[in-house]
Amino acid sequence: MGSDGVLGAQDIRDAGGNVIIQDEASSVVWGMPGLVHASGLDDAAYPLDQLANEITRRVLHSRVPESHLNTKSKATLELPAQ
Repeated sequence: MGSDGVLGAQDIRDAGGNVIIQDEASSVVWGMPGLVHASGLDDAAYPLDQLANEITRRVLHSRVPESHLNTKSKATLELPAQ
């Protein structure tokens, strides 16, 4: 629960990545995500029960060639049915 999360988040941002964190409301301990948030390094925060879907959505979105997406589909990219 130290500042190692901030250091890792900075490395991710420096490499061009996005940082998402668990939100405060669903966190038992807000320590590490709270420090990342306070540092301004987070791009978004999600409740614990939404993190896996958001990670999957972002990975799938990153694998679709930009030329195959139009403005509407970028905003509405959905996960495949499970």
